[in-house]
Amino acid sequence: MSQPRSADAAPPVTLPAWRGADPAPAPRNWRMAFGLIILVAIPTLLGLALTGLRVTAATRSAAAYGQVSRLAVFGQEVAGLTRAMEDERADTAAFIAAGRPAAGLLTLHRQYVITDGWAVTVRRLFRQADHGYPARTQASTATVLASIAELPGLRRKAVQSQVSALAVINGYSAATAGLLPAVDGIADLTGNSTLISSVRALGSLSRMTDQVSRQQAILGAALAEGQFGPGARTALITAQAEQASDLAWFRMSATREENWALTKTLASPLAAQAGTVERRAAAAGGGSLDLGAAASQRWRAGMSFTVGWMRHADQQLSAWIGARAQALQRSAMRSAVITGGAALAVLGLVLLATIVMTRSLVRVHREAVRLAGEEARQRRSISAISASFFRRSHSLLERLLRLIDSLERGEDDPGRLASLFQIDHLVTRMRRNSDSALILAGHETSSQWTEPVTLVDVLRAAVSEIEQYNRVVLDVQVGDSVSGSAVADIAHLLAELMENATTFSPKTTQVIVTGHVASGGGLLVNIADAGMGVPEDHLRQLNWDLAHPVAADVAVTRHMGLFAVAHLAARHGITVTLGLPPDGGTNAEVYLPTTLIARDPADGGRPRQAGEVLPVGATGSPDNGPADPPFLAPAASSSRASAAEPAESTRARLASFQRGSSRARAVAQTEREAKQRVQDR
Repeated sequence: MSQPRSADAAPPVTLPAWRGADPAPAPRNWRMAFGLIILVAIPTLLGLALTGLRVTAATRSAAAYGQVSRLAVFGQEVAGLTRAMEDERADTAAFIAAGRPAAGLLTLHRQYVITDGWAVTVRRLFRQADHGYPARTQASTATVLASIAELPGLRRKAVQSQVSALAVINGYSAATAGLLPAVDGIADLTGNSTLISSVRALGSLSRMTDQVSRQQAILGAALAEGQFGPGARTALITAQAEQASDLAWFRMSATREENWALTKTLASPLAAQAGTVERRAAAAGGGSLDLGAAASQRWRAGMSFTVGWMRHADQQLSAWIGARAQALQRSAMRSAVITGGAALAVLGLVLLATIVMTRSLVRVHREAVRLAGEEARQRRSISAISASFFRRSHSLLERLLRLIDSLERGEDDPGRLASLFQIDHLVTRMRRNSDSALILAGHETSSQWTEPVTLVDVLRAAVSEIEQYNRVVLDVQVGDSVSGSAVADIAHLLAELMENATTFSPKTTQVIVTGHVASGGGLLVNIADAGMGVPEDHLRQLNWDLAHPVAADVAVTRHMGLFAVAHLAARHGITVTLGLPPDGGTNAEVYLPTTLIARDPADGGRPRQAGEVLPVGATGSPDNGPADPPFLAPAASSSRASAAEPAESTRARLASFQRGSSRARAVAQTEREAKQRVQDR
């Protein structure tokens, strides 16, 4: 009929809160603040990293522009040395063409002093040069120093030997050619296209100026001698061709304004007259070179004007490159400072905003924690009230069941006895629902029963608590017993599963309950119905819920039995699994571990065969009445017998049902007596 019943009065204990709820949620404001700081710090650090890269790039650009500025100054000094050597070349060629007069040495020595002054300055700048200069510039320094080192030898050859003017001119031209690459590529590190183009234009202009000065020296010596010496005319034509090539490179690199200025200079009357005279001289061939005093004067004036303008343009362009590099350096440094300052300001604002937001969120979080604490206390209070209500209801139901039991024992009328059994059954189900509510509220039921109870008696007690008990057929090994401390909970768990099986299967079908020893130890109870089954995804969810009991919530109202089964199974280490057999319906497989199994000493621990009827006294009533449970399939029959078959009268069936559950009543009575003894102490 019923499971073991608790004491009449609820013990004065404080019930635990719902499982999974924090009874006293302590605020973790620092975690909230730390999480917010991380959330803000990550993009801030990324921004700082990008800002750092930009500041680093600007700093590197400033350093590169600074190098260009210093190299531009160095280039100006080299250009000055180049001009001095070009003048020395022209004076030396004129000195040789005039027959090396003693008066000409004074002019040469004055030019030597000027050239040596520029050479000293260039050497000093080389010694101060940083190794951070471009490799191309560093490589050209050796050539420049070698060119300076050639000057004493060229001078001795021009004064003390009888070499021709052309040989001396070629020697000086080779030395000046070593000076010109010194400024090439000084702007390559900057990546600034304007500076790079200007430096290339400056190099082309310097080479073009050197070629014009070389032509001036060659033709000037020829005019002084009255004819071209061996190879002089060819050297003049070569210098003119190289000038034209350098002019083409200049036009490709220079700006439109720079091209216009050079074109205007070359087209000026003086430059045009000098070009006309030079072409006449080149056309004269190897004979006498008599252009006349006027033509020679116009040529000298035009060449001096052209060379002077080119040198002035060279100085201006070199100065502009240095000034532009300095301006870009200042701009890059200013950009780096502004970017860094802006980043620091933004960082400060972000930190300030983070602090403000953190404090605000901490206050909100603190309020939320306080409200959560209040809610948790209210839930605990409601849980305690609900649990107290169910325990009191449980106690009243127990008293009602004892009253019904006494009426059943003294009633002989079959009709009234049947009604009493129905009332007993309804009250038993009400008590089971009350027990389920206590379990879901977190109440740990404790059983005072210590003696083992056979599995068939536990199943009978479970059957007696469901509505359609007459549809259940038992087929078990009756020699195995369940530990007394777990009897009540296991009967409750099995009753919930049987209730589910009978509810969701046709009323004309039977629910077969089998029990046998599992291969790995323990007992395996299988509850099979012939219902429609459940979808596979829903089945997976149900099995997950059974294996992972959760705190009670709104879902309890829909699946209170499932939640109760999950909590009871977790309490005793029981495994409950739902499955879909191939022939249809649903199987509920309950595995009882070996820790819950006990051998009945009266039975000698011998396992019974499936369907075997227990001897008298094994499962009989306390008064040793005959035991013929209608829910146990007889051994002589190959098919399982159903309690719903009309093989006996109503009175006989109810009497047999009473005998079949008498052992469970004895268990309950003994447990109540044990609890009463504990309370009396």
